[in-house]
Amino acid sequence: MLTEWISWALRRWRQCKLHKLPRAQALGPLGEDLAARYLLRAGMRIHERNWRPSTGRGEIDIIASEGSILVFVEVKARTTDEFGAPDRAIGEEKRRHIASAARRFFRSHPEGPRLFRFDTVSIVWPGPLQASESAVVEHVRDAFFLPGVGPTPFAAHIADSLQARVDSEWNA
Repeated sequence: MLTEWISWALRRWRQCKLHKLPRAQALGPLGEDLAARYLLRAGMRIHERNWRPSTGRGEIDIIASEGSILVFVEVKARTTDEFGAPDRAIGEEKRRHIASAARRFFRSHPEGPRLFRFDTVSIVWPGPLQASESAVVEHVRDAFFLPGVGPTPFAAHIADSLQARVDSEWNA
């Protein structure tokens, strides 16, 4: 009970502080807060937020799990989608930095889940930042794949199981 209250109080303090910042500076952290709430409501468990490896580059906005699958989430928030969806701003270099951070996460947490995927959450927030109901949230599961990151990419696991099923039906 006490930890829930402390968590609520810290979250409230952070939101009050962010609302005093210029809109452009507050949008990123508020977008990450909204994405975390969205993922929790979708049934995911949040393990880390804004995780950075002790060495190297890269940051992972949210590390969550969905069942036995570890999910690395990149959040992008914009005030308009006039120039395309926010997740279009996640270029190849950013993906490499996320993958590098994910590799370091696996090294520092060898006991963690063995399946993983990279998701994106795009937020278009045209209205006032105090009104999160004006934001449009889009969650893309398995948004991109980079080989050599960790033990078993979720997409590879699905592909292997589908191939095994096709092989068994074909040979039957």
